[in-house]
Amino acid sequence: MEDLKPWWTSKAIWTGFIGSVWGIAGTLGVLPAGLDQTDVLTVVLALTGIGGVLFRKTATARIG
Repeated sequence: MEDLKPWWTSKAIWTGFIGSVWGIAGTLGVLPAGLDQTDVLTVVLALTGIGGVLFRKTATARIG
């Protein structure tokens, strides 16, 4: 894994960012209407956490 890539092309970075945005939205109470905050955050954070690990495992270039 000698190749370098810009940080914005990293799928692992983007899944972490998406999880963080949903977490902040839940904290601020700005989730879409009709959705239960606890359920949405649990599912989104679990999926982005799993996605981040899988994307990191399949990475072919380092962030540089």
